[in-house]
Amino acid sequence: MMTIRRSCLRALLTLLAVGLSGCVWLRLLEIKYQLADFDAHMRVQVANQHFILNLLHPVLFSEDFRYLTKLHPSRIEALPQGYRWFLDFRVAPVSSKRKTAGAIAFALTFTPDDQLAAFDFSPLFLEMAPPAFLEASIRALGSGKIDQGKKQLKVDPEDLPHLSAKLPSRSRIVEVMGPPAEEFRDRDLNVLRYRLKAEALPVEPEYENRRLAEVKLSFDPSTDELVRLAGRFAGLKLAIDYRKFLPSRAREEKKTASAD
Repeated sequence: MMTIRRSCLRALLTLLAVGLSGCVWLRLLEIKYQLADFDAHMRVQVANQHFILNLLHPVLFSEDFRYLTKLHPSRIEALPQGYRWFLDFRVAPVSSKRKTAGAIAFALTFTPDDQLAAFDFSPLFLEMAPPAFLEASIRALGSGKIDQGKKQLKVDPEDLPHLSAKLPSRSRIVEVMGPPAEEFRDRDLNVLRYRLKAEALPVEPEYENRRLAEVKLSFDPSTDELVRLAGRFAGLKLAIDYRKFLPSRAREEKKTASAD
């Protein structure tokens, strides 16, 4: 009898877990709809080397982030209205004698009702993702297509705006990030790989690997300019190909140069 009761309890908990995960993905879908009408639901602030995305109509909850990242916050700051979570990722030093730039921090501001009201990208992250490109990438997510099987959101390059904002050079990245864990050639690009570790505890010991993060930065060898960012933070992946923001003529010139 006890075994039957335990089996029923486990089945009930499984159903509740499935329901919770379904609600999380439905809320993420609602965020996508909001991004499709960006100016009605979002406000961007760029100040003091911070990029803050304000969500005017909050949807996501703090527990959604625990569910998605499998991590507790690195630290919590109390606010007059609500509170702020931080996820700090420390750049792993490649040598005990060499100092690194510190941490890439993501700050999430929640209302008193535990709903996400703002997402803050720290200065070190903006060194790799300049504000103009970061905002354009976020806006474009509203028109992206969802791959449910892979749980990915991809954006058609034709939906991206043409930008002429300056991108960082390899020398600038090394200056602010420190020496990379690895440097190699990938096809026609020079790549720097940085490894990071979250200063946060996993929600369960089995998710310890979620603390490990990685950033791959690809540079055009002819200009020493950053052309692609690929990162993985707490199991969540992101990628920005800056070449796709170039005007059509510039894109063709890039392709021709790479082919040569």
